[in-house]
Amino acid sequence: MSHDLADFQADVLDRSQRTPVLVDFWAAWCGPCKMLGPVLEKLADEAAGRWALVKIDTEAHQDLAAQFGIRGIPNCKLFHRGEVVAEFAGALPESQLRTWLAQNLPTPKRDSMARARELLLTGRATAAADLLRPLAAGDPADTELAVLTARALVFDHPAEALALIGTVPASSPWADGVRIVQALTNAFARTSAAPASSASAELFARYRAALAALQRQDFRTAAAGLVDVLLEKPNFDEGRAKAACLALFQHLGPRHAISEEFSRSYSMAVNS
Repeated sequence: MSHDLADFQADVLDRSQRTPVLVDFWAAWCGPCKMLGPVLEKLADEAAGRWALVKIDTEAHQDLAAQFGIRGIPNCKLFHRGEVVAEFAGALPESQLRTWLAQNLPTPKRDSMARARELLLTGRATAAADLLRPLAAGDPADTELAVLTARALVFDHPAEALALIGTVPASSPWADGVRIVQALTNAFARTSAAPASSASAELFARYRAALAALQRQDFRTAAAGLVDVLLEKPNFDEGRAKAACLALFQHLGPRHAISEEFSRSYSMAVNS
């Protein structure tokens, strides 16, 4: 069975909308490529259509090699729905290849988790929670899933979110998500708090308005409001304002447009 590339759009991008496609960038002069290629072909044949293998000769397709930043071969990239979702370089032995495929091939659960992450970034935590709740209930040992579900629940059900992350150890690779949930829960509790003094009442009202915006996932209003408070008083509310703003940026990620727009002002405020 031939796995050679005929047309990149059809063989990789279009096909990956239906079936995961593993692309093997190789060349005839590459010794490790000659070791890896037959193993990949064997595993692809065993997969019986669950995923497809496409081999791209980097000498014949230098444009594609440049497009995907191939600097060393063999280099394998897994495409799913037109995007690279995982990759590795070098000639892995068969046992490691099987492990890599098991960890990275898309599954319905992984698809749902990926969709939930997209929903969270656009302020649709309720829809994300609807996707994740049944999965988390059916697989309580999956810590990554539990933390992601907690992040979806924290806006409307903070107590339930805290319960989900209660047993996640500090050493977990998903500990950053735990800290986001904890910081947001603490922040939302302040929306009903009273100011410490009458002198801080006006600033506290602005602060509570920003936290309310954060809880309803109006992220731009929340970021603007929190940064405004921090520029006036960097350690406002005993550091809780700073923690809430940082949790917002971490929830969205550093490359999100809102994080990029407000993180510099945040840094200026808290480091002044």
